[in-house]
Amino acid sequence: MLWTQANAAQRRKIRNWQYYALGIGVLGELFLAGDWYGFAAVMTFVTEALHLSPTQAGFVQGAFAITYCLGMLFWSPFARRWSARRLFAIGLLGTGAFMLAQAAASSFTELVAARLLIGFFDAAVWVGTMKLIVAWFPSERHGATMGVLLAAFSLAITLDFAIGIPVAAALGWRVFLLALGVLTLVVGLLGLLTIKGSPREIGFPAFRWQAGPDVDHHAANVPLSHIFRSRWIYVGWLAIFGDTFALAATATWVVPAFIQQQGMPVANAALVGTLMGLSQVAFLLIGGWLSDRMPRVAMLKLGALLSVASALSFVAATYYAMPWAMLLTIAGLSGATVLSGGAIFSLVSERYGEALAATAIGYAELGGIVSTFIAPTLMGFVIDVTHSFTAAFMAFLAVEVAVLLALLMLAGERRAEPAAVVAH
Repeated sequence: MLWTQANAAQRRKIRNWQYYALGIGVLGELFLAGDWYGFAAVMTFVTEALHLSPTQAGFVQGAFAITYCLGMLFWSPFARRWSARRLFAIGLLGTGAFMLAQAAASSFTELVAARLLIGFFDAAVWVGTMKLIVAWFPSERHGATMGVLLAAFSLAITLDFAIGIPVAAALGWRVFLLALGVLTLVVGLLGLLTIKGSPREIGFPAFRWQAGPDVDHHAANVPLSHIFRSRWIYVGWLAIFGDTFALAATATWVVPAFIQQQGMPVANAALVGTLMGLSQVAFLLIGGWLSDRMPRVAMLKLGALLSVASALSFVAATYYAMPWAMLLTIAGLSGATVLSGGAIFSLVSERYGEALAATAIGYAELGGIVSTFIAPTLMGFVIDVTHSFTAAFMAFLAVEVAVLLALLMLAGERRAEPAAVVAH
């Protein structure tokens, strides 16, 4: 059965489950990102308690990305055979368990070990969520839905700072990380008990959004090598690298830079972190809406250009004395770096079709994972060596300029495009 053939009652049932799929996906993203950046929010407190150097603190935050990367390589192929429910639940239950271990860590080594295990299981959450959304929404709505999921990701970072800093100050950083772990386990259990992977699992066994070959059968027989024969996996990788580098750089080092370079009171840290997170949420929602209405390749280029502009503004904020209002303005506009987030994943989904979309998105996400490790670690190293936040943010700017130039070359128009990897 096709969507166009469904009657009013059938469409209503499917829409209700679409809302639920998006809702549970949002919850998954909230805790994926919350667990990812929970440490960054309370890093100042952990650094003081466990006597970490800037390089060590940056490495603990970035270490997550090492096994998140390996986890993405491990879990992505399973998206062709395993259900979204299984991947989602395994990811959150495993992540929650090791979040509890992170809360109990008493040394740099224990923190790194916990972060590595959290990263491995968090990758399954992302793959499961992508499979869920691709199955429940037609491709023409992927931009907006991906934008909502990524906005949830950024909202989680916002909440990490808005809640984590006050909780850590009042009750200790361990209490905050422990609470994150418990709530992650609760959402994982909810997903295990309630998720339906597609309209096929609610009484429409032959459902498809549009005419074409049977998706499940087709996906199981398409070689993974098809993904890497098209430039779009590399375009997606590069765009995600730039977006996530900006997100990781700002989430980890803007607050410490404002405190040291601008004399910002520690009490204002939560406000700055919250403002940056809300800015990302707003720009992701706007960008998701735009990506369903304008060329997605153009959105990627625009996003990269805005990342350069944002990086330049932070370089200035670490070099020149600025009034509080100007610092808030820079923080409030920082979300422009992720404007293209929804366009990236919807572009990959569009180019590869439902059969390979979740797997291709998982591989493309590797760009974000790599940059999540590189950004905090590289900038922490630069600060250690130069004792300069300006130098660290110059490194951030250089990376974003390189990403923009590479995208302009790789995603440029070509006279002859390769045939579609997989038919929708």
